Amino acid sequence: MNRRLALFLSLMVLALIGAVSAAPAPAASPAVPEAGPNIGVEEFFDRIQCNTYDSQALVRFLPDNVPAWYARWAIMDNARSSIDTTYFIVEQDIFGHSMLGMLLKKAREGVKIRIMLDARGTKTLTRTFFGQDVMQELSKFPNVTIKTFNPVSANLLQAFADIRNIMASNHDKILLVDDEYVITGGRNISKNYFVDPRDLPTVYRDTDVLIKSKVVAKQTKQAFDEEFAQHSNFKFSGDLFGNWKDMHRELDLAYHCMRRYLLGQGLYRVDPAKFSKDLVAIVEKYNKELSQYKHLPGYAAFRLFEGQRPMAARLLDKHSKKGFRNDITWNLISFFNTARSEILIQNPYVVLTPEMEAAIKRANRRGVKIVIQTNSPMSTDSLLTQAMFIGDWKKILADNPGLRIFGYKLTNKLHSKVFVFDRKVAVIGTYNMDYISEQVNSEQVAVIKSPAFATQVAKKIEQDIANSHEYKVKVEPDGTIKTVFGPETHSDPKVMSRLQMLLKLGWLRPLI
Repeated sequence: MNRRLALFLSLMVLALIGAVSAAPAPAASPAVPEAGPNIGVEEFFDRIQCNTYDSQALVRFLPDNVPAWYARWAIMDNARSSIDTTYFIVEQDIFGHSMLGMLLKKAREGVKIRIMLDARGTKTLTRTFFGQDVMQELSKFPNVTIKTFNPVSANLLQAFADIRNIMASNHDKILLVDDEYVITGGRNISKNYFVDPRDLPTVYRDTDVLIKSKVVAKQTKQAFDEEFAQHSNFKFSGDLFGNWKDMHRELDLAYHCMRRYLLGQGLYRVDPAKFSKDLVAIVEKYNKELSQYKHLPGYAAFRLFEGQRPMAARLLDKHSKKGFRNDITWNLISFFNTARSEILIQNPYVVLTPEMEAAIKRANRRGVKIVIQTNSPMSTDSLLTQAMFIGDWKKILADNPGLRIFGYKLTNKLHSKVFVFDRKVAVIGTYNMDYISEQVNSEQVAVIKSPAFATQVAKKIEQDIANSHEYKVKVEPDGTIKTVFGPETHSDPKVMSRLQMLLKLGWLRPLI
């Protein structure tokens, strides 16, 4: 995933300042909040201190790519007053351009729009020396404000104090419409997150959640506002040399091409005799891409909610290292502390911090069944993260006899960040099981208290586990840990060789 480019950029800077081996250690952690022995996960959900919850929220689980795109399209298309959105990655493909085309349409209608883009994840739309013509089409409107989060050029000197200052990214994925509809989860904006795997086998397996709730929307707006107002967030000022290329036609056509195709009306056609060669070429470009996605049409029959019953929901937020708020880590650990029977973890990047490792051990000692499903060497998009996991997995199993680990084995990559506690509370968001989520990047998660919803999420994880290898070890009497079945058993030896080389960079764990 592109978020890992931040690491390599950071390493270059470290090399320049001659302090690679002196990267600062993580800050001391506060005491772990312990819940009472009679407190379960539902009771703890009710007692979370940082905000309230909505007991009557409408919530829809979005584990499949195409419906996740439909949901975004629907709430944007019906926006009447405001759209706030931030994504780590927005690609310049038909999905990125059609979403921006939708925002351009809404800007013309007078909808108040705020957009926040991360400088590392969305490079081509944020860097002044490399052309920002696309975003300039939106920034022309007085009702549109665009900001770039933590650009390296504006914060380079801070690397001398702490390399993580320039690594800090806005990893949030938020779409907030009319202060009532919220979509969050793991998906960025590109074909890799919204195309059906039958059309593109290498797409991500990810998870989002759609929530209709003024209470949760208010919490989401606060999370957005606090990042949007940060001093590390710079207002978009346009391309350094002006708007060299007018992109409004391209964005408009992306919107119309996508809309027509989603509705099942076929590809968008223009008469070459009536339109310029440039316009015809743009339409042909978008049609060529859309024509590959045979399972994308069907939006005409889509409904935002289909019989969902009200349930309790809230949003928890965490600032990047540039801020101060962290309502996720310690509340998440408290759910580990209060789980009585089962913890399901589905996460693409597992590099356990001491705090999370301790939480897992406490739950294991209480007899809680723990399952971790993550990427294998053959499905990962981050070899460095996978290398750290390769170095850890055997000890994790040996230290926690009640824990099971599954490595995803399909062609597509696992990108879902989900926790299920006792099949009563589900957590869906952007939070990875690694140092960079816990200590560096901004993140947010939706927390849903509903046995029916949590069971639905758990069953989807079980379906993914059926497409995974279970890793097993045997602990000898002398304490030696031997592999019974592990990543090396099923993975390409060349990939494993690269991982073993990367494992020697273990001192980079606090930056991963």
